[in-house]
Amino acid sequence: MPSSKRANLPRWNGHQQGFFEIWFLVVLDPGGDRAWWLRYTLFTPAPGSGGEPRATMWAAAFDCASQDRPAVALKAIHPASAFTALPNGGVRIADSELTPGHVHGQVASGGHSITWDLRFQGGHPEPVRREPRGTALLPLPTQVAHVHDDVTFEGTVTVDGERIDVKGAPGLQKHLWGHRRLEELTWLYCPRFAEDPDARLEIMAVRAKRKRGHPRLSPIYLRTRDAEHTFHEMPHVLLSRVTSPTSGELSFRAASATVAIEGRAWCDPRTLVGYAYRDPTGWDVLVAQSDVARCEVQLFSRPHPFAAWKPTGKLTSTVGALEFHGPEPMPGVRYIPWDGTTLEAEGAPAEDAPALGMG
Repeated sequence: MPSSKRANLPRWNGHQQGFFEIWFLVVLDPGGDRAWWLRYTLFTPAPGSGGEPRATMWAAAFDCASQDRPAVALKAIHPASAFTALPNGGVRIADSELTPGHVHGQVASGGHSITWDLRFQGGHPEPVRREPRGTALLPLPTQVAHVHDDVTFEGTVTVDGERIDVKGAPGLQKHLWGHRRLEELTWLYCPRFAEDPDARLEIMAVRAKRKRGHPRLSPIYLRTRDAEHTFHEMPHVLLSRVTSPTSGELSFRAASATVAIEGRAWCDPRTLVGYAYRDPTGWDVLVAQSDVARCEVQLFSRPHPFAAWKPTGKLTSTVGALEFHGPEPMPGVRYIPWDGTTLEAEGAPAEDAPALGMG
């Protein structure tokens, strides 16, 4: 079995309690105005935390050129029995499937609907690594497999009856599983830059617990036509910095001995949608997301570690995905509650969201 198929195989054995598993895809229209996010999930609560095991389909459609519908986000909740591990290495939830090179499904709620039928190809033949070497060997509460990177999607997505032809859309697919949610996470993914068709950028800033003594790690990966800059590896990752100066904006910087970058990413606030992700023990982390983000990167270099930095180029992108995970809702963002299936009214808090456990 190819390594990408093995990386997508379910880790749930049908009996674990206090466990979650996620397969998600990001599909970015090459023009930058539209994007789609698809998520297949399993969830089993920890003993004593309440609730029933479930299999859930999530979908979001982003259109920053639309005044009436800049973002549509939906969810469909099914019993865990609706989940099936397929013989070809894929998964099915109800009538939605993710199989090698193909994804299709549908979600409808609150008068909105999103359906998709997409094929994807290209990219790397094996899963890629965007975190420090050896991370997968650690007993982390959440594990991730970057299964399909740098792939291209073709097919159709239909949003509220409007059929959209998807052609040459860059994107990725990841597989996550674990027994505890990360309390703080920021993620940026940009697979297209105007100045360099070979450039790719992925940033993740993560902290497992928001309490004193728990470090924040910020691996940054950048590839250009000239080189692969491994700011996600030790010791460079220790010098990376990622911050969110304002709502919906990200600033970052990273450096090796002779190469450095700094930049920012942002989105139109109207395109942000939110979700409550539940930890198996009962608390929620709130996620705000826009998959029609913009990004600017300034590159610097120097001949040796004691020389001054000099700017060497700039990269700009209108094709990117941006996410913010944390315990508090982001101002102005509408959220889908854990037991809800559509976005709440604008400005409403996440309904019945348990407080984040800080212990």
